[in-house]
Amino acid sequence: MQQNNISLSCPACGDAESELGGRLKLLRTLCISVLLTMPLFWNLRPAIQLAIATVIQFWPGQYFYKGAWTALRQKVLGMDLLVALSTTVIYIHSAYTALTVHQNVKLYFLSEGVLLSLILFGKYMESTSRYEASEAIRKLIRLQPETANVLRGDTVQTVGIEELKPEDVIIIRRGERVPIDGAVIDGMCRADESMLTGESALVPKTTGSRMYCGTLCREGSVQLSCKDITGKSMLRQIIDIVSAAQNEKAPVARLADKIATVFVPVVILVSAGVFCLRYFVLDAGNLVSAVNCVCATLVIACPCALGLATPTSIMTGSGRAAELGVLFRGGEQLETAYKTDTVVFDKTGTLTLGLTDGEEQLRDGAAAAVAELKSRGMELWMISGDKRDKAERIAGLLGIDNVLCEVKPSDKSDAVKALQAKGKRVCFVGDGINDSPALTCADIGVALGCGTDIAISAADVMIVGSSIDSVKTVFDISAATMRNVRQNLIWAVVYNVICIPLAAAGIINPSIAAAAMALSSNGVLLNALRLKNYGK
Repeated sequence: MQQNNISLSCPACGDAESELGGRLKLLRTLCISVLLTMPLFWNLRPAIQLAIATVIQFWPGQYFYKGAWTALRQKVLGMDLLVALSTTVIYIHSAYTALTVHQNVKLYFLSEGVLLSLILFGKYMESTSRYEASEAIRKLIRLQPETANVLRGDTVQTVGIEELKPEDVIIIRRGERVPIDGAVIDGMCRADESMLTGESALVPKTTGSRMYCGTLCREGSVQLSCKDITGKSMLRQIIDIVSAAQNEKAPVARLADKIATVFVPVVILVSAGVFCLRYFVLDAGNLVSAVNCVCATLVIACPCALGLATPTSIMTGSGRAAELGVLFRGGEQLETAYKTDTVVFDKTGTLTLGLTDGEEQLRDGAAAAVAELKSRGMELWMISGDKRDKAERIAGLLGIDNVLCEVKPSDKSDAVKALQAKGKRVCFVGDGINDSPALTCADIGVALGCGTDIAISAADVMIVGSSIDSVKTVFDISAATMRNVRQNLIWAVVYNVICIPLAAAGIINPSIAAAAMALSSNGVLLNALRLKNYGK
């Protein structure tokens, strides 16, 4: 028996207490930076400004020194290095001026303090977003009870989840949550499965019915078998998918990271070039002017929105999708769904249910979902193993023009590959074991949560429950997220293209540079966080 499949955990979430402690420490650092910076708004004596700035630079500022040192040890030139370098240059420049010039002193200690405070604020917002995302996973984990009432012999014993054995029989009474996935072997009840399906209606459970970990017994009582205890529960699969989606980077995010790794050394080289040009050519011998330009250039460029807002958009978008019952396995799948132009539906179990009065019944919401996708210009296909007359009747009811019928499971994947060979970006929607090959080879595979475990494992996206209408949400949230990422990237490029040359030319001084950088970086971060309200 594998304990990990019984007791839920999420290594990606980290320890809640340590994560919360890290956020509180960052908040404390931010508050210290703000409080120390406030006196610098007044026209204090240079010596007093120097004393305050020294504390700011080496107390709140150590956050970035540590980050830069860690990155350098990994041979990475990160954004923390730019922050540490720019604030250090400002501090040394202003300290030298304060100690050597006694009249008409132009100091930038305020810029240093504001810069550190605003960047720390952005870091805190980012950490808050990450904490909330992982907290959603922890809430799912907490749905599993820590103990179970087990019938052993003639007595009912309360044991820890990790102590359950395949031969055990679990007693589930009214008001109790189901500790594992299992089949009912005796009794009757009505279960609340809204945490899986989003549907509030109670589901009747009788002998042979399957019950899922974390769901709630509202009425009656049952005995549950533990025979499949070593398998992954539905709740475990949801947690794994959500966790993977929030930690895996999309191609656009990886591209942004690559750009950022080049951007940092380029900014450093440009700053060095600016210093040489100002000091030796344009304003020969004027050290103050040269250093001011260097400070402004370094400040205006850090931290780049490329490294801050893009992963936040992906993480926030996938988290919001999970709240809407759509689970992406990663950022790559989130981006791929945005590019899809063709949707292939399995018929039986996906678009249709069982037979009623000899006629196959359409799944609720299937017609509306197909109509909506068709109105968006998507090419729609239906694949079925049924005879042509049955398949075409269902396709006609749904308004699907392209039908493949009398196909074998292997034919489904061949059909997907044929469409891909024509340059199509294909999404396959299915639910059964026979759909697994097609789900795997499609550009994006979508499985219904009511489908088989094999289909869910093969898919890139899982729809919690059985609502086919949620297929629209797959494309909607993907489009919203990628639109948000694109907005942030465009702004980051425009901002740097305009502001860095102005700073290098001496048009923007360090004070203005600090304000512009902070507004830009926090602006794109706030834009990314707008995804939390998508669909509300």
